[in-house]
Amino acid sequence: MEEISFVEVIRIMLKGKWIISIITATCFVLSAVVAFFILPPVYESQTMLMISPISNATAKEAGNDFSDLVSALSQYPQMTIDTYREQVKAPAILQYLRKELGMENQPLNSIANKITVKAIDKTNLITISVRDRDPVQAAKIANLVSNRFTEFVTETNKKQAESSAKFIKEQMEEEKKNMEEASKKLEEFLSKPRGPQELKLELEGKLQKITEYKTTASQIKVDLSAAKSALAHGQSILKSTSKTIITNKTLINDELLSGIIKDKTGIQTADIAKLKLSDEQINDVYVALAESVHELELEVASLTAQSEALENEINTLQKEIENLQSELAIKQQEYDLLQHELELDKQTYDAYQAKYKEAMIKESAKIGESSIVVVSEAVEPVKPVAPKKSLVVIISSMIGFMISVCFVFIREYWEQSRKLLYQ
Repeated sequence: MEEISFVEVIRIMLKGKWIISIITATCFVLSAVVAFFILPPVYESQTMLMISPISNATAKEAGNDFSDLVSALSQYPQMTIDTYREQVKAPAILQYLRKELGMENQPLNSIANKITVKAIDKTNLITISVRDRDPVQAAKIANLVSNRFTEFVTETNKKQAESSAKFIKEQMEEEKKNMEEASKKLEEFLSKPRGPQELKLELEGKLQKITEYKTTASQIKVDLSAAKSALAHGQSILKSTSKTIITNKTLINDELLSGIIKDKTGIQTADIAKLKLSDEQINDVYVALAESVHELELEVASLTAQSEALENEINTLQKEIENLQSELAIKQQEYDLLQHELELDKQTYDAYQAKYKEAMIKESAKIGESSIVVVSEAVEPVKPVAPKKSLVVIISSMIGFMISVCFVFIREYWEQSRKLLYQ
């Protein structure tokens, strides 16, 4: 295809100037007639809502206790600005509008197309715009949407609260049964003989007794050691002490005996003085020492017997204490498990009970009215927003101009091709 110069373009357009003018003028007139006399005006009414997003505290990443899990059951659902914005054109709201406006024959999509919802950046405001050919209808729809949306949010959260309350109540009743069963098991365990408390008292008594025995045994060992030392010392002294004492004396010292001898023998006093008499007597010191040693021997024997008896008692008590400690450990572990189970059931029941009350409060709360505020109600618009008559005329004229130019160039190309064909 040959290239066309700018001068050639101008020549062709000037050649077809009447065609371009007629087509452009026709489009201009037709678009003006349609825009100003045929197309119906469209009015837009707008209402603005201020939203208070509903958010709950985030759960802990680790170490969650049971109350955190139960709390999640009674929390409001997360409601952000985007969540609210998407719910404005919910089917339930559109069906309400169709019924209120008497549009039963219209599909929901046609009603939804009238509504535009936008969130204003960096604010908690959303706008609800409604376009309709009737300005009164546009304002009415916008206000109906905002009012019904507030009620819809309240109803939605009420349904969620009812569902949560129902579930929590069922779980609460179940936990109540578990708590009663755990309490019954604990009562039955405590009613049995030789429970943990009884074993503790018995163990304390035996520990106190064995302590007394050990103290007494220690004292006996000290006394026995002292008695054995004294006995050894007494026996040593006793061995070195004579049993009898021999005394020598002259007969003259015994007047009775010397008198008898004089009478019987006639010996003179001087001769009697020369006579000596040996006397052997029991040693009183030895006797006293022997008695002391004997007493010490009896004391040592008695202390030894007491010590052995106490050792036997201590050994017996020690075995009894060990058996008691083992039995107490088993019983205490069983008691602790039952007590722990009861405490867990009680905590779970209390948590469900508290959250059930919260759920009942949330069920009766009008969350829509508390979280949504109508900043400005929709008013009847005075001027239509569509169609843009001047814009329609200008665009139509431009389209007509481009169509006419294309037609002129096509015609020129056709004429040139036909000339070349017949040459």
